[in-house]
Amino acid sequence: GIFLGVGGGVLLLLAFTVGYKYLVMERRCTCRTNGTVTGYSAVSYGGEVSAVHLPAVRYTVEGQEYRVTGPRYRGYVTRTVSTPFAENTCRCYEKNGVLHIKRSRNSFAGIAKPLAEQYPIGTVLPVWFDPQKPKLSYVLRCPNNKWIFWLLFLCGLVVWLACALILILL
Repeated sequence: GIFLGVGGGVLLLLAFTVGYKYLVMERRCTCRTNGTVTGYSAVSYGGEVSAVHLPAVRYTVEGQEYRVTGPRYRGYVTRTVSTPFAENTCRCYEKNGVLHIKRSRNSFAGIAKPLAEQYPIGTVLPVWFDPQKPKLSYVLRCPNNKWIFWLLFLCGLVVWLACALILILL
């Protein structure tokens, strides 16, 4: 029962350390500034096949420089055609918060970073940030990731309830 209780506690701790910012982000991030794309995330989003590297955007608030990765998407849909004689082309568009990527790759030498073509280095993007805590920010639109908090929080509560039931019944 102790290990189950600790596991539930870890899930609750993760809910507040990882997911809580998504609950308050839309309400708190009221100030807008411009940020510049300076690179791309080292982590690829959307799985190995789609390999989407989000733009890394730097912005300045009251002389202090901050970095945010975005814009974030709810999901990624990739359609790749790879043949030996194809040109390396990539077309991206967003629909309902989902990034759709259509690629044509040369199977011998086909490398494409979809968002690098859509947001090249030096592109200026709007960044919304919390005036009290400027590190809390997002690019273009607020990510709809409140589900992360609620999933971790509810799973932690369920595990704690299961732990309590086990201890009561034993």
